[in-house]
Amino acid sequence: MKKAFLISLVFLLAFSLGSYCQSAAVINGLALKYMVHMPATKTPKPPVVILLHGYGSNEKDLFELHSFFPANYLVVSARAPYNVNGGGYQWFEKEIINGKYTGVQQHLDNSRKSILKFISQIVARYKADAASVYVAGFSQGAMMCYEVGLTSPHSVKGIAVLSGRMPESLQPEVKQTPALSKLQIFIAHGTADTRLPFADGKAANDFLVSKGLKPDFHAYKGMEHSISNEVMTDLVKWMK
Repeated sequence: MKKAFLISLVFLLAFSLGSYCQSAAVINGLALKYMVHMPATKTPKPPVVILLHGYGSNEKDLFELHSFFPANYLVVSARAPYNVNGGGYQWFEKEIINGKYTGVQQHLDNSRKSILKFISQIVARYKADAASVYVAGFSQGAMMCYEVGLTSPHSVKGIAVLSGRMPESLQPEVKQTPALSKLQIFIAHGTADTRLPFADGKAANDFLVSKGLKPDFHAYKGMEHSISNEVMTDLVKWMK
């Protein structure tokens, strides 16, 4: 998964890996390790995008996407808390239950709590706008977007789910509340995705609609398990 995503980014981005690696550093001291891109356009309380990577990856992959976001945004790329054998990190250890990809429940719960704590810490540390926090994730990170947004909708303005699925264990926790009704949801999924099939993205959208929500669902014909320029263009348009 990590290799496929890194390859897709080679074609996705117009700047060099070397330049960003030399200028950015991993920061410690909060609930999660992370990399940060400060706003080029200064405002008293910048809006925030927090990026959550996929299985076996790390904070460096999605950090490259900062160039797509508006200049006034604080962009933070977080590292998942659990190691993967052979290198990389994960938000949860994978499980297959009834043929469906999901995660060890304790890991899902722990990562959810860590992300929520991390959000509040980032807002405080960078004096950001607590009312304008978006969480965007790819694959496992996308699944964590559902975990965070649907259980604590008061903590974020919106979630962007990129090539992900909703864990079945989460569905009973989704309660129709005023805060949830205001949650903005963006879903992007490729029709040729063989790692997390397109049907997973569609099923999550249908569930949310059944709860009275109005997700912005995008199907990308022929796209595999990756993020394209088109996805990023649609995501930023949705955020605006």
